Amino acid sequence: MKKTLMKVACAFAVSVGTVAAQTARVPVAPDSKLWIDGTSNLHGWSCKATTLDAAIEVDAAVGQIGIAANAVKRVEVKVPVRSMKCGHDAMDNNLYKALKADDDASISYILADFEATPELRDGFTLHTNGTLSLAGKEKPLSMDVSATRLPDGAVKATGTVTVKMTDFGISPPTAMFGTLRTGDEVKVSFDLTVGSKAIATATAGASNP
Repeated sequence: MKKTLMKVACAFAVSVGTVAAQTARVPVAPDSKLWIDGTSNLHGWSCKATTLDAAIEVDAAVGQIGIAANAVKRVEVKVPVRSMKCGHDAMDNNLYKALKADDDASISYILADFEATPELRDGFTLHTNGTLSLAGKEKPLSMDVSATRLPDGAVKATGTVTVKMTDFGISPPTAMFGTLRTGDEVKVSFDLTVGSKAIATATAGASNP
């Protein structure tokens, strides 16, 4: 009898471990956004992504219990450089040239690993370590990502990180025949939302292949 119970317990432990190890890729909602803010000798500037390919990988087991800080495994964001719009054609073209859009047509921002901080009442903060690929060069990157549960069960994740363009071999763009010179530092910000239905669908599919 003891051997039988032990076998059942072992089988259950293996089953739980297998489910916990599975992850589900959840696409972000259409209203998610990413933008870059910078400075210049004349005025500040901002460029927004009009196309955003992003997803959040979560533990498949959360389909029944909702998102928790330790359930988020990975965040991936990919933005085509030519989808960035600055509100001025000349600035757009200078940005594309600086980011080598013809050589590397996308900005790939990947949060590969993270360390979660204690969960808050209305959300949680993740300390993440990952890689930013920009203009054909990759650099390690650390940043904090704040997430909040919305009333409808969706989860919103936001974050901002400051990077230097010269760290990626990029010459800060200029405009107006060199009259406008942008600063080296820029802030990359994102506001990503994953809906409760998307979470449920993705985790159900991963748990029941």
